[in-house]
Amino acid sequence: MSLQNEEMDVVLKIKRYSPEKGYWWQEYKLKVDRFTQFTEALRRIKSEQDPTLAYRASCHMAVCGSCGMKINGEPRLACKTLVIDMAKKYGSNVITIEPMDYFKPVKDLIVDLDEFYQRMYKVKPRLYPHKEVLEGNVEQRLKPEDQRELWKFAQCIWCGLCVSACPSVKMDPEFLGPAAHAKGYRFLADPRDTITEERMKILIDSAWRCTYCYMCYNVCPRDIEPVTAIKKTRAYTRLAKEKTSIAQTGEKHIEAIFNSLLETGKLEEAKVYLSTYGLLGSIKDFIYLFQSGKVKYALVKEKSVENISEIRKILSGDNK
Repeated sequence: MSLQNEEMDVVLKIKRYSPEKGYWWQEYKLKVDRFTQFTEALRRIKSEQDPTLAYRASCHMAVCGSCGMKINGEPRLACKTLVIDMAKKYGSNVITIEPMDYFKPVKDLIVDLDEFYQRMYKVKPRLYPHKEVLEGNVEQRLKPEDQRELWKFAQCIWCGLCVSACPSVKMDPEFLGPAAHAKGYRFLADPRDTITEERMKILIDSAWRCTYCYMCYNVCPRDIEPVTAIKKTRAYTRLAKEKTSIAQTGEKHIEAIFNSLLETGKLEEAKVYLSTYGLLGSIKDFIYLFQSGKVKYALVKEKSVENISEIRKILSGDNK
């Protein structure tokens, strides 16, 4: 059988939910071909087997962001994922489908995105142009190099997959989340915008709360790289007139890393931690290290790398 005519019998094991019954698993059997997306499989289940199944889907072409869910544990857009591909990837024709993590369930695969939208609106996701532009007296254009900087982050479709996969969002209510940062940086870096200082107040503290786990990078269906937007936002800290304690600690951390590389050519983590949080701030973690028998790793004396002068040239910007 050619790939074009390939077919497979699969079992979709769906984690369902209702406020009355809570969670339960239900299995559905169907035959799929090489081109069957999960949105199509769910549509067939709803129309042919079980009209009570609830899920979101709209464009079926990875533009609207409605059909975010977990497929075999992976945060994915159902419309961008082929059933046969997942069966082959995991070597099984039994595939699990669950609602996205973190968000409050509404029914079956539908989750409440109100909090997600609130996070997005906090970053003021629109351009605030100059008064002369609004009055029609001036045309304000965007240079090609500025457009290239902004374009990737403007492609966010608000699907919520990155937020559902983000551990920092779950642990820190002050962290705005990767999607909000991608959208926020898109306007923070736009030279036509007029509220840069206000945007920095909104974004910079939150940017330093990211743990750089790269889950948002891994699951984004549009390859937007929210973590890159967060890194770029952190660079604005030096321009901010007001800095929170979180942002100040972040700057200390960067400086400590730079000094460690400059002195030894290596990242001396114990020294970096001590320089970042100070002696008093480090005592609690030092006690934990001592109790767990790991303190010896913190006291390792690093040897300087060979040809450290070359590293210092790179750090000083002298690459000649």
